[in-house]
Amino acid sequence: MSKRIRKAITVILAGGSFLLVLSTAGCSRISAMMPWHHSQVIASAPVPASEPKQTQFASRTDTEEPAPAINVFGEMDGIAPTLSRHSADSGFQQHTFADEGYDNDVTVSPDGKYLVFTSTRHNEHPDIYLQKVDGQSITELTSDNCDDAFPTFSPDGKTIAFCSTRSGNWDIYTMDLDGKNVTQVTSGPMQDLHPSFSPDGTRLAYCSSGGRSGQWELWVVNLSNNEKQMVGTGLFPRWSPNKNKDTIAFQRARQRGSRWFSLWTMDLVDGEARHVTEVAVSSNAAIVSPAWSPDGSKLAFGTIVDPARTVNGKPPGQQDVWTIDADGSNRRRITDGAGANTEPCWANDGRIFFVSDRGGTECIWSARADQPKTMTASKQVPTDEKESVGSVDTHEATAP
Repeated sequence: MSKRIRKAITVILAGGSFLLVLSTAGCSRISAMMPWHHSQVIASAPVPASEPKQTQFASRTDTEEPAPAINVFGEMDGIAPTLSRHSADSGFQQHTFADEGYDNDVTVSPDGKYLVFTSTRHNEHPDIYLQKVDGQSITELTSDNCDDAFPTFSPDGKTIAFCSTRSGNWDIYTMDLDGKNVTQVTSGPMQDLHPSFSPDGTRLAYCSSGGRSGQWELWVVNLSNNEKQMVGTGLFPRWSPNKNKDTIAFQRARQRGSRWFSLWTMDLVDGEARHVTEVAVSSNAAIVSPAWSPDGSKLAFGTIVDPARTVNGKPPGQQDVWTIDADGSNRRRITDGAGANTEPCWANDGRIFFVSDRGGTECIWSARADQPKTMTASKQVPTDEKESVGSVDTHEATAP
């Protein structure tokens, strides 16, 4: 990294990962560093020497008025992450291979054939790439001196929504699968991140900071007339693919300003939030980055053990990917504690894709949701192992 880019470095967790903010003479940039267990800094007891430490995720910055780097806790400042140790494993499949930089923000197309993700393999700023799930060739969809992040497919697989700092702030955009016909959806002084399509593809949910509430807010925009409406507070919304009702999953801090996030869902009825429910909460970990199964019956999410604690500027807690039924039952751990495992995304074949540094650098991996060697949250384990794993409880209660 050049000296001029080292002028200002701020690292933050974002959407399940840490954002490394590098201020340059051009647009802001996000360098993804895998979060210490997915867009969360959750760690409780010290991790045994045999346990890998958390790592990396992305970040971004601007020039004159850099767009702030934002982590999964919604914080604008943070600390630099470090790579976790290489670990051998079985039952996991690696899909991308970045010798330099990192791969991040993965989403699988509705037909299960393509991955869209961000990467810094060719640029100090994260760009968006397209790749076949079972292939090695990649197509670069964006290439500029600004940061692009959180790409996601429309339900028909023909459009990609993403956020970018190309206009100075983080704003929401859409483009075709070949990177053409880029359209700006949001604008203004607020920082808009993490778009998610409604099941019919006519609306986008996203999170925004800088409004009157002073918190991260959840917004919905109608793509036909650009009409926007705030529907609640929270981070990293994901719209359920279930077409029978409008349900959005998101993460929300249990106490304002804290890193102790839990998993929530809400139903939109006539544009208003109803049945706002806390689906899963952990006593020793932050729950972040929710993602729906293709039928909307389950959710995947990441955990970061003891997110409030840091050691040498880094959260020492384990980061893993879990699944849970939409009603909060049947908790199951998918990853094995090796490396930092973050940003889960469900594919239509039953596999869960996620970002992991288990191979040494942050790349895209996958595992089956019914992986036989994973440990369910209900399994009885010693207290010290529970602390490093991050036990997950459910607490269904309508929010006030």
